Amino acid sequence: MRKRAPYGFEFVRLEVPSVEEAIAFYEYNVGLTVVEREPGFATLRADIEHHCVDLRQNPALDQMKVLALGFSTEDHATLMDLKERVAAAGYPVLPIDDRLKQYVTDGFATVDPSGFTVELVHEFQVFATPPFVEIRPVDVVHPFLATPHFDASLAFYTEVLGFMPSDYIAFQSAFLRGEDRYHHSIAMRRAEQVEVAHVCFMMKSFDHVMRGFAKARYKGIPTDVGLVNHSASGSIAFYMDVPQFGPHIELCDGHIVFSPEEHETHVPRRMSADPRNIDVWRAAADDWGLR
Repeated sequence: MRKRAPYGFEFVRLEVPSVEEAIAFYEYNVGLTVVEREPGFATLRADIEHHCVDLRQNPALDQMKVLALGFSTEDHATLMDLKERVAAAGYPVLPIDDRLKQYVTDGFATVDPSGFTVELVHEFQVFATPPFVEIRPVDVVHPFLATPHFDASLAFYTEVLGFMPSDYIAFQSAFLRGEDRYHHSIAMRRAEQVEVAHVCFMMKSFDHVMRGFAKARYKGIPTDVGLVNHSASGSIAFYMDVPQFGPHIELCDGHIVFSPEEHETHVPRRMSADPRNIDVWRAAADDWGLR
């Protein structure tokens, strides 16, 4: 019997120059709702999960900094098994953030080969109902990592944490799924520098993606190449470039969810390193306009 992976991506913790300015962006341009708000700190949610964005203020910054990535587990036994696997593989087992402790039943943190803090938690608290906001995400789906430590990172997330490969692009990118069966709950690409390239939110519909796109253009937020039709996940999306508030923020619709049977039997594709294998709408083999 295979080892269980984390269930899915739950939150990103960010250090930002101004929490209030970041809140304004996440409310208006993403559709999130504030859960807690105090000087220098805030959490925001998309759906019933307690929060998907955790903001901490550091006025000394001119751009945001990613502090941690949070994933949930199906049950406490899986959390304990993951803890044992992480320790056995020689990675640190650390306490979770002090503020996070009040929102979960149990959890631990570790550090991946690229230096990202990863928090794994059991029973991430929820609300009884979603926010009463029409245009909002229904979930935060994945972070996308860029790293020069690609091979070590791929081994950590698959062999230690148990994420399952859904697709590869040559030997440059990997799309890995957890037990929530999204095509990918985390993805990574080979790069010269370490960064969280983007965080993806899934909207209720394509109409809501386009309304978000219109809001971004109205506010003058750069949106890279515009709309993208992803070859791997099947989603249509766009990205907002907001370095003071977070990584690139992706709003998508149509992200593939595997059936329970597909989740267990899917064989990952290894697609060629062609821009049309990133965005099927790219015009030619040299059309590398996509970030």
